[in-house]
Amino acid sequence: MNSQMDMINKYCGDIAERIRACRSIHIASVLKERLCSELEPNCQSEIVRQVLRRHIDQLINSTFDDKGRNIYLEESE
Repeated sequence: MNSQMDMINKYCGDIAERIRACRSIHIASVLKERLCSELEPNCQSEIVRQVLRRHIDQLINSTFDDKGRNIYLEESE
């Protein structure tokens, strides 16, 4: 798994930081598609691409609340 994450980090950069910078869950979802597109030409392994998708989904789930707001950017009510 570490070698898969190393490859992902090499081609996609700091994914957690990029997801935390998204204002909405919709923008994060668009970024997910973009990150997958960035990795695809450099990686033929479906396993690595699946790891990337799962990793981004986990980051999105931990970054956005149930209303789709970024918990790092929004003040809580």
